[in-house]
Amino acid sequence: MHPSLESLANGFPYLIFYLLLVAVIYVVGLTAYVKLTPHKEIALIQDNNIAAAISFSGLVVGLALPLAACLVMKIGLMDVLVWGTVSTLLQLFLFRVSEMIFAGMHQRIIDGEVAAATVLAAFKLAGSIVLAFAIAG
Repeated sequence: MHPSLESLANGFPYLIFYLLLVAVIYVVGLTAYVKLTPHKEIALIQDNNIAAAISFSGLVVGLALPLAACLVMKIGLMDVLVWGTVSTLLQLFLFRVSEMIFAGMHQRIIDGEVAAATVLAAFKLAGSIVLAFAIAG
């Protein structure tokens, strides 16, 4: 068997395990955020609120960046579980802090203020990038 195919055969099960683990952490993080957010972003998005969509998009990408860094720096599944969980908790904390810094942000998103949501999404992404690089060391 060609070495590339042998590598694929040996590594593919691990790829699936890592992806499933990170997907579970990611979905739990998304769910926790949705439950913790005072306004109902999913309902607002379904009502075509662009501000809510922008803010939620910052979350969607922002949660993925540190998890990707965990995969880059992985030692094993337990390592990804621990660091992925810690990074997700830190992300949720950073997201909450950034929303508290901008007083009245929830109402502004409900009101559809795109400019405010864009700045909030940028702060979410900036925090995510810094956290991802901190994990990557």
